[in-house]
Amino acid sequence: MKLLSINVSKPKLRRFGLKFYTTAFLKKPVNGPVVLTQDNFVGDKQADLMNHGGNDKAVYAFSPDHHGYWKQKLGIDQINYGKFGENLSISGLDESDMAIGDRIQINDCILEVSQPRIPCYKISFEFKEMSLLNKFIAYGHTGVYFRVIQTGTMTADSPVEVIYKHPDNITIKDLFSAYFDSQFPDQESVMRTAIAIPELAEAWRSKIEPVVHRIDLYHERQNKK
Repeated sequence: MKLLSINVSKPKLRRFGLKFYTTAFLKKPVNGPVVLTQDNFVGDKQADLMNHGGNDKAVYAFSPDHHGYWKQKLGIDQINYGKFGENLSISGLDESDMAIGDRIQINDCILEVSQPRIPCYKISFEFKEMSLLNKFIAYGHTGVYFRVIQTGTMTADSPVEVIYKHPDNITIKDLFSAYFDSQFPDQESVMRTAIAIPELAEAWRSKIEPVVHRIDLYHERQNKK
């Protein structure tokens, strides 16, 4: 894997049709070294602190490997780094391989996989495509959130090294699919394993624990028949 771009932005007032909204979604590449703190990159902010930012969402990474799919799907010729709201544009970042608790190192910074990304409605506004949110969720490759284990300084065009693979191997793609697709074949086992992983973000644990509870109730009713 390789870090192609570091992207940051501060909240801005934007307009879509008759709606005004504040967002830091559309991030821009920055040149030179960028300092990473415990919560985010210097120069980067979030507009909606209820749903974005915090230790478990300190850094969001997305792979430009998906750009080809979206250019064809949306009928556009160019997608710039940061267009999907990512801080890090990393080639070779695969949601089907990166698992909860895995760790990567970029320069002297160490990041830990904490959760999948659930996109918000603003992605549809930024691409001017109202159906994009549902399409993005259906595609399943929505990027990876990291918490910061070791702060430091990053530079673009740096190698990205996986320094730890979590033994439970609950991948971002499998966990995302298990939550959103009731027909996902390994839904129950994936979610049961995920909630037992200490490295899973609490926000996601609170999402999937009720689902597992409903599954338990279903099994209990079936056994009583």
